Amino acid sequence: MQNWRPLLVVFLLLALLLTGCWNRRDPELLGFVIATGFDLHPETGLYQIIVQVANPLVLGSQDQGSGGGGEKKPFWVVEAQGHTPFEARQNLALKTSRELFWAHNGILALGENLAREGIAPVLDLFELERQLRLSARPVVVDGDLRSLFEAEFPLEETSGQGLRRQIVTTMFERTFFSAREIRELIATLSRPGFEMMISRIEERATGEKGDSTGATHPAKLSGGAAFVKDRMVGWIEEREAAGWNWIWGRTYRASLVVMAPTDRRPLVVEIFRSRSIIKPRVEGDNVTIDIQIEAQGRVQDQPSTDDLFTVKERLASLERRTATVIKNDVDMVIRRAQELESDFLGFGNLIYRKLPREWKRLEPRWQEIFPNLKVNVDVRVVIQRGGLVVRHQS
Repeated sequence: MQNWRPLLVVFLLLALLLTGCWNRRDPELLGFVIATGFDLHPETGLYQIIVQVANPLVLGSQDQGSGGGGEKKPFWVVEAQGHTPFEARQNLALKTSRELFWAHNGILALGENLAREGIAPVLDLFELERQLRLSARPVVVDGDLRSLFEAEFPLEETSGQGLRRQIVTTMFERTFFSAREIRELIATLSRPGFEMMISRIEERATGEKGDSTGATHPAKLSGGAAFVKDRMVGWIEEREAAGWNWIWGRTYRASLVVMAPTDRRPLVVEIFRSRSIIKPRVEGDNVTIDIQIEAQGRVQDQPSTDDLFTVKERLASLERRTATVIKNDVDMVIRRAQELESDFLGFGNLIYRKLPREWKRLEPRWQEIFPNLKVNVDVRVVIQRGGLVVRHQS
């Protein structure tokens, strides 16, 4: 037993030397960042950072008009400037009483001025800084960043939470918006022959017409922004963004308005499953991309009482009409990409992966070749289920 006494003394000494949470940060001393925005200041030309911070005095309280919160909002918007994105972020410390905590940031909003000048420095900051999460959703804002962050979202306590939830909801319900993460943008920048396409948010003025109560939703999610390297070169409209989703199989759910083949009345076909096969063909400088899209759907809304499913010709006509709607979206985005000379469709990367020798030869002149390449699009739709509950008897 005596042999254990020296060892016990050593353990006791070590216990005294060990510190507790030497680098602890108490939650009540932190300011939790919900959304982050970057832009270039129009007057100074410096990087401008705008962040939305949760206000613990009000957030989650039952009565925001009483107690410590008073008339305060559940969030606080603060901004700073700097010669680099990191300096701008550090300068926020001069304007807040709490240390900012960034791990809960879910949105990276990029102003149009910055997007057209180049977003690589901001992406570099998010990749290097340990607190900044690469899972945040990036968007390019068509409008004023601060106004968007200060807006009140129906059903949400903060606009940061509202934007992130609206992005996820729209991604699964509609085809014209592609929700991506910052890590995907960084990966795209490193891929040969693949340019970025970032989702677009339109900041809506308070005076715009709203719903029956007069309330206006402050943000509209539509389309995207096309890039060449890290610089924005133009906007992508809703149907063009839908075409991008069709090409790359990122359509989770789509509701397409199609004219019935009998009485030409509109009906809705919901696509619940789709996939695409893309193959490149290269003959000298002549490049052809073959795209085959297969989709399955069902009729969800049929005002017409005509039977479209027991008559094979009618069903086949409805499937062709639905396929035409999808093909039109794909053709639109291809034309737009070639107009902007931005291969955000990733056709060059497709050649790089499947025909590496050909890509090595074409890569130096890809910016010249891409606007003239030929793309063949074949869409096939199978409608499996009908939506008509009662058929009127004559």
